[in-house]
Amino acid sequence: MRSKILNGKEPRRGFTLIELLIVIAIILILIAIALPNFLEAQLRAKVAKVEGDLRSIATAMESYFIQYRMYPPDHDPDAQPKGLYFLTTPIKFMTVVPEDSFNQAGTGLDPGEAFFEMASTGRPWVANPLFRNPPKINAYAVFSHGPAHRDTFSDNDAWPCSSPTIDPCPNTMGYLRYSPTNGSSSIGAILRAGGEVRSGNYCIDEWQRVKGYFPPAGGC
Repeated sequence: MRSKILNGKEPRRGFTLIELLIVIAIILILIAIALPNFLEAQLRAKVAKVEGDLRSIATAMESYFIQYRMYPPDHDPDAQPKGLYFLTTPIKFMTVVPEDSFNQAGTGLDPGEAFFEMASTGRPWVANPLFRNPPKINAYAVFSHGPAHRDTFSDNDAWPCSSPTIDPCPNTMGYLRYSPTNGSSSIGAILRAGGEVRSGNYCIDEWQRVKGYFPPAGGC
């Protein structure tokens, strides 16, 4: 019989292929269990950050309003105007405008920059009284497109004063808000609104019509 001893030591036994496959299968099962929970927690953290940043912007917006008696104009990350920049210059109502965690620069719906979008009744010329054209309604809504990266704020250029002769809900003239109860990745805007938001004519969540004061001459 051949001896199992070589140089006084027993030969080492390695893993068999079946044992390796079992270990790999166990690791894959653990990853499959843990990964969705990790991604869910990561998504909730992003939503919480966006909500916190919107609160900071809202505070700066109210400070701006106290100074100028109107809000900054609209802000479109991929075009003009750039109303959120008014919060940092020439007066620093906030040190820096926070970026939207769901709108990475160069990607998504607004590839121009990674900022939030804003609908506002504000005017761009506030420093020089000769250029002032005060709005009839003072309101704003600053928002992120949310985890689904879908634009659910319709007719935001006219917001909140869509034509008073139109029912805005069947025509989806307004915004759909994000709600985690519909699923953490559900569609909807993570939104912060301020000012005279019960004025004008627009729709919230595709069913709730806001029909308040509407300027006699039309437009906000």
